Amino acid sequence: MVVIGILIALQIDTWNDNRKANKSAITNYTNLLTALQQDSAQVQRTIKLNSIGQRALRKIIPLEKNPELLALGEEQLNDYLYEISLSSRSFIPNSGIYNILTSNNGFDLIKSDKIKSAIIHLYDYQYKNYVIIDDPTDLKYQHQLGSIIKEKKRLVLEYTPELVIVQSASPQQFEMHYMELAAEVRDIYSLLAYAISNLYEIEKEINDLLSLLREEIGK
Repeated sequence: MVVIGILIALQIDTWNDNRKANKSAITNYTNLLTALQQDSAQVQRTIKLNSIGQRALRKIIPLEKNPELLALGEEQLNDYLYEISLSSRSFIPNSGIYNILTSNNGFDLIKSDKIKSAIIHLYDYQYKNYVIIDDPTDLKYQHQLGSIIKEKKRLVLEYTPELVIVQSASPQQFEMHYMELAAEVRDIYSLLAYAISNLYEIEKEINDLLSLLREEIGK
């Protein structure tokens, strides 16, 4: 009877441990799901803004001056240069829950090898690869393209809850420094195109992982 009692107690302890582990696993899945939903929304927004910026950059890439750009009035020029500035918007992933999983042995609670592989590939490859692409793009914009827009085109923007134009661009200055701006645009364009392509890959991987997590939580 004593042996049977010990076995029953061990079974109860095992059952309790499994229940706690399953509860922790579901909590991790749910937290990761929330973080990825936030990332998905931010990726979509970044793609949208970068694509607007990319279309604006494309207008000034040709070696010959674009007469349509030279004919822009002050307000239209403000809008155009603002669109160019959207090429500098970056995607910043929410990696908090992933860092918690890796530091607290949270991966041990994930039973699905497919989910583990998808998480690792997204966070350790795709996100890091994007940073490698985005950092030089941002650096070139801040120190080259953005400086020309602010200092030589005279457009100064302030990002409060709403966009505020502190100082309007000068059409005369725009024409005077047109070729300089075009040269910087050509320098940054291919980097931006690569970054956008990478964001589309990230968006797909996030959506695939979200589907796997929802399926696992629903079991």
